[in-house]
Amino acid sequence: MDEQEKQDTAGKDELISLRTTQSQLALCQRLAMLGRLSVIVAHEVNNQLTGVSGYTQLLMGAERAAGLEKELDKIQASADRCQSLINQMRRAGRYGDGEYEFGNINLIINSALDLLRHQFKKRSLEIIENFSDEIQATRLDTPALEQVFLNIVQNSLEALVEKGGSLTVSTSSDGETVVATFIDDGPGLSEEALENLFVPFFTTKAQLNCPGLGLAAAKIIVEQHGGSIEVGNSPAGGASVRIALPAMSDMD
Repeated sequence: MDEQEKQDTAGKDELISLRTTQSQLALCQRLAMLGRLSVIVAHEVNNQLTGVSGYTQLLMGAERAAGLEKELDKIQASADRCQSLINQMRRAGRYGDGEYEFGNINLIINSALDLLRHQFKKRSLEIIENFSDEIQATRLDTPALEQVFLNIVQNSLEALVEKGGSLTVSTSSDGETVVATFIDDGPGLSEEALENLFVPFFTTKAQLNCPGLGLAAAKIIVEQHGGSIEVGNSPAGGASVRIALPAMSDMD
């Protein structure tokens, strides 16, 4: 390779590097904008839900609402669930600056499942829980990890609505790592999805207005915990997610 070819190659490499940097900067700007928008939306929606809850409780104590107790209870329950999800969003938005504590992932996963159990039940879908009773403690940013697990369960729910009937959630520990696995019997992931699993804004759920940030954010959060995340298809054909986190040793 002569000197001119070397210069041309170096120039192309610099151009590729510049374009990559520009792309990353644009992505960071979009993520920052989405973060600010989510705070505004969460605040406004929460204000409206506070009004819904307040008027619902007022009606529950009024004579004119006699005979509507069931309907009012459903309205109140829906508002409570929405407010709970908004609180999760607010806490998850702070995952980069969150406080770490030693805790049990069983409790965090169970909390995430609780937010979607009614959706599974409503669609006659099953959640099979195989939690280890001897799970070790690990260093956790609880709100951030709860959002990770919530996103994974939500993905499984959407897949199972198309085809399938159950999501199996399991935890285990081998002394060095704490592992959580989520396996559904849905249609599985396409080749395109497998190739773009952690690409921000990639989604196969355009019809659901999904921004495509769930797995990309999950990867960042899990790696901030010193762990790893693996996503693929199970031998049975459904989607499989495995998250491994470092366990707390006696020396910690």
